[in-house]
Amino acid sequence: MNSVVRSAALRRRGSTAMLASALLTAGMMHSGVAAADPEPVSAATDRQEQALSTRDGIAVSYVSFALPLPADAPPHPANCDRVGFLRYRPVDGPETSADADHIVIQEQGLGGGAMNSDSVAFNTVHSARALGQRIEFWALARRSACLDENEGFDYALRSGDYLDAVDYYFNGKPLDGKVFPGFRTSADLAVLDSMGLERIVRDQYEIMLHEVPEQAQRQRRFVCTGISLGGLVTGFFSDWDFDGRPGADQCAAFAAQDSMITSDAAAIQNTPILHDITNAVVGPADTVVQAGFRAGVMPRVFGPVPVLGTRSFMLLRLAGLAAHLDPDGESHLLAHLPHDLELDTTLNYLFAPTWSAFATNGDDGTGTIRDFRFTNTALLGVLIDNNSTNFTLFQQGVGALSGGPVQEKTFPNPGSLTQLPLFGSFLKFGAGTQTRVAPTDHTVLYGWRNYDDTAGVPFTAPGHEVADIRDAARQLAAGAPYAYWETYFPLRAVVDIGAGYGGARSGEMAGLRYHGMSRTKPNYVAWAGDSGVQATAGTFFPPPATATVVALPGYNHVDTIAAAAVQNDGTPDHSGETLARFIGTLR
Repeated sequence: MNSVVRSAALRRRGSTAMLASALLTAGMMHSGVAAADPEPVSAATDRQEQALSTRDGIAVSYVSFALPLPADAPPHPANCDRVGFLRYRPVDGPETSADADHIVIQEQGLGGGAMNSDSVAFNTVHSARALGQRIEFWALARRSACLDENEGFDYALRSGDYLDAVDYYFNGKPLDGKVFPGFRTSADLAVLDSMGLERIVRDQYEIMLHEVPEQAQRQRRFVCTGISLGGLVTGFFSDWDFDGRPGADQCAAFAAQDSMITSDAAAIQNTPILHDITNAVVGPADTVVQAGFRAGVMPRVFGPVPVLGTRSFMLLRLAGLAAHLDPDGESHLLAHLPHDLELDTTLNYLFAPTWSAFATNGDDGTGTIRDFRFTNTALLGVLIDNNSTNFTLFQQGVGALSGGPVQEKTFPNPGSLTQLPLFGSFLKFGAGTQTRVAPTDHTVLYGWRNYDDTAGVPFTAPGHEVADIRDAARQLAAGAPYAYWETYFPLRAVVDIGAGYGGARSGEMAGLRYHGMSRTKPNYVAWAGDSGVQATAGTFFPPPATATVVALPGYNHVDTIAAAAVQNDGTPDHSGETLARFIGTLR
């Protein structure tokens, strides 16, 4: 491990404070007493907290701070100069976070907003409370959430009509006298150039520093964690330099949810010659790419890309809104969506039962998703359930389609192919492990059986249904302050992570001055049983030998943070409970 001299950092202090500190240090050295490093001071100010809800003994609030972007940042909305998180705590616990037994601080996955972690946050705090612990869970929001399109959701949640939001975003309907100006393109989002990896980890540090000012207390209380891409971000946080210390010094332990926590997956930094070569090659290449972002040559967001694009994630949010406001009503959402390449390709990919249906967009006689009748809950299930949707990133075990005949899907591959040795593990990343089905009758109204009502369904089993579709609908329906999916996820964050893994340690990655620091602390890793992450990334890049590793049978990748509080076997959510038990072992 490269050694780095830790220097005392006198940050944001006036000349009077600096002089006083210098005189005090000189006096202590003269008298033979060792001087302690002065505590850094957070740049975050103007803390605001808004109560959102209380359920089953857990209070949820929105906490935000003023933390302006650099003066040379491109023009941006005022709320982009604030950062924050959703705070979950027991109502009978300490009101001040610094007095909690521990604080879980969570980075979100690719495209995920703070609401992404609503279930696991609630479940972890709830399980810890039952175990006699008073912990908090902070679901962080990336700063790019300041650009989320929430106005239509906020209005529809007041009016009770989900079509208000659909027509606002897609059909020019004015709400409160305002007409939606259209989804922003890469050219409109220059401010995302200031929201890369360095900004993400720095924002996390400033929040931690503000809420728990003493270094010794931060190092004792915080459990730093992440789901999916958020685990990777947490790995970089652990090895980033903050005021002469690695980020790992801010954490008592690390937790990965179907992810890994490392900034050096290939262990490049362990070999000096590899460190020098990769930095010499990847560092300058990354500088060129960053210049491409600033020049507007590199795409800043997924934009019009089908399935992962801006409007694709909006579609999922609107489907959740409809299922939340009118769960049993026949859905009119798709009838109000325009036909265009992005939306039609997205719907075709997520729904197509066969290669023929996909290639012809249903013109082989199968029909498209728009040709079937669904309740709003059933439509949401078809788009996100592990026995329905063809894209594993969206899959949750939320129940089963009901009310009419179905056929097994073979596009892009049958779920049974994932049982093949070796190769099957990689197929899990395409369409998941489970049998998927599609409706076949264009006349009946298809409904939905929730996760706890799937006994006897031939294409699934209760052990593989772990998430409540009502929770998913409520979370997807959220508007301000934080949505479930970001509208404009910054691709620069992904590029930065790639550069770091490739060995860049200069330029934009100069703050990455340590490596392997998370492995010096207690680690917890939860692998989703129906995900391909453990069999692939977990095999090639195993967790620390001393880590607490748990398996979550029947869980999909998203289920590690989205499972229901009570499972079909009557036990608590295994993800939240095992994390709470791990936290209980920390001292």
